[in-house]
Amino acid sequence: MSENYPKDDRQAHEEPGGARHRLGVLMLALALALAVVSAVALATLTGKGGPKQASTKEVASSQQSAPLEAVDEPAPEPEPAPPEPPHVEPVSVRLMMIGDILMHMGVIGSGNMEDGSLNYDHLFAHIADDVREADVAVVNQETILGGYNWPFSGYPAFNSPQEVGDAEAAVGFDVILRATNHTFDMGYAGVSSELAFWANNHPEMAVIGAADPDGDGIAPAGGTSPAGPYVFEKDGFRIALLNYTAVLNANVDPSYDEQVMGIMSEDRIRVDVEAAHEQADIVVVFAHWGEEYQTSPVESEYYWASVFQDAGVDVVIGGHPHVIQPVEVLGEGDDRMLVFWSVGNFVSTQNDARNMLGGMAKVDFVKDDDGARVTSYEFIPTVTQKEPYTTNMTTYKLPDYNDDLAAQSTVSSWAGEGGTAGWYYDYCAGVLGDAFDWDTATVHGSL
Repeated sequence: MSENYPKDDRQAHEEPGGARHRLGVLMLALALALAVVSAVALATLTGKGGPKQASTKEVASSQQSAPLEAVDEPAPEPEPAPPEPPHVEPVSVRLMMIGDILMHMGVIGSGNMEDGSLNYDHLFAHIADDVREADVAVVNQETILGGYNWPFSGYPAFNSPQEVGDAEAAVGFDVILRATNHTFDMGYAGVSSELAFWANNHPEMAVIGAADPDGDGIAPAGGTSPAGPYVFEKDGFRIALLNYTAVLNANVDPSYDEQVMGIMSEDRIRVDVEAAHEQADIVVVFAHWGEEYQTSPVESEYYWASVFQDAGVDVVIGGHPHVIQPVEVLGEGDDRMLVFWSVGNFVSTQNDARNMLGGMAKVDFVKDDDGARVTSYEFIPTVTQKEPYTTNMTTYKLPDYNDDLAAQSTVSSWAGEGGTAGWYYDYCAGVLGDAFDWDTATVHGSL
């Protein structure tokens, strides 16, 4: 018998397997949905989802909050370090100078040889070692060496034998100073005669302070000064030497004199010293200045010293007073200038014991990595020795002088108590002051 069920009821009473099938499909769909949700969540957490379209507000917010990345500019190229100054191997130079060679007739007579010739080697015999050990040795030839062109003569207008120059060359002097108050004693012809002698007989000798008025050596306007410079060089160390006089006995032609001789003037000194510094590391001036027989520098010496110092001179060695004067360092630091105010006479027959006392100036220089400079100096007094009834005349350094020698000298006979070794020591102490070292009989110092 058939049973008639409504349609919906038939569906409700279908076989159990069909219901299970539908349930499985439903469960599968749910699982797929959960898988999709999980994948989306995982993508969100790991950033592996598809591109996300940000809103305008989100973009603006991100631009405000995210710092801008700095753009690294390339570092500037470092400036190259200045090159190291070249190393200078130290070079030392010793300069020495003796004072006035005053060829009085008694000094001229001391050179008479038995064969009738003239020879003056004896004048320098006791300082020969000092001359030879110096790198540059200087002598102030006070009187003109006119030679046989005129009769030999002493004070007041000197003409001296050229054999004196032969002796100066033989012992080893390098530089002759020609600017003195006696340069024109034989006129321009005397200057020409002496300079010709040096050029022809001893061309190695540097003669400064005068130019030949009859030769090409004369200084034209704007040309090289007759004062010099002579530039001495040793292993690249260059020292310029200049020679001037502030004193002149005879003006032959004032408009011409300054072209022939180194006559002091402020303008000339400034120009000459500037030119000397362009050629050399050190500038030394030999100054014929001051007043005779004054044992302290006078106003004119201080004036010219200030001119030299302002111009940049390093050392001044003075002469002309015929007596010694102190040694002094002027200024401070780089402006220091060493001054030997007067080295006095080296040889003469003046009639006072103080005129028999002169001095030898020595200056040591060095050039190294720190530049060129004076390192030390020394002033050694000298004593002229003339023995009675003989032609024996020579000059000793005071440290080598003694009472036995003094007893043989004519000086002690005319100077009373003066002229003994002790008197010379006392005299030096009085003139040179505390700088005089009794133990060594010298003045010495360093800069």
